[in-house]
Amino acid sequence: MREEDRALIDRAKQGDEAAYRVLLKKYERAVFNICLRMVRNREEAEDLAQEAFTKVFAMLDRYNPAFAFSNWLFKITSNLCIDSIRKRRIDTLPMDAPVEGEKGTYARQYQSPDDDPETLLVTGQRMKLLSDAVDNLPPHYRVMILLRHQENLSYEEIAECLEVPLGTVKARIHRAREMLKNRLEGKDFW
Repeated sequence: MREEDRALIDRAKQGDEAAYRVLLKKYERAVFNICLRMVRNREEAEDLAQEAFTKVFAMLDRYNPAFAFSNWLFKITSNLCIDSIRKRRIDTLPMDAPVEGEKGTYARQYQSPDDDPETLLVTGQRMKLLSDAVDNLPPHYRVMILLRHQENLSYEEIAECLEVPLGTVKARIHRAREMLKNRLEGKDFW
């Protein structure tokens, strides 16, 4: 994956628009999803995702190929989102509100392999509680949880991506999980 990205980046640095398009297509969904989960607003997420790619492509000459391109891209994306969040107050949405997706608005649905209605109800309630708890974490903790559990990055990749020490990543993920545990205790989550 890194070699493929390096070849595309080398071509893009030389002005190859096709290489730009391939990189954009390859990472646009992940970048948009990070933005959407961070800012919780479809239009703002689209703007931030576009801004992230614009910034990345303008700074390709600064990219260090010793590191994964995706981590560099995710770091720029998460920093843009955190800056955006700092500039405004986020309005919270009820958990039963429709979800904005890439292809429109969707009603929340909670899947379970068990068709038992009671199990479905309990699972749905737990998912609502967890999603709400994650959405209400401070941005620097929320981005760690999203990169770890949504994007499935390793601790090392998160440290590289966000340019923070590995110990900081481990500590923040631990603290975020503790915050989630504390917020979910007493809410019939466990």
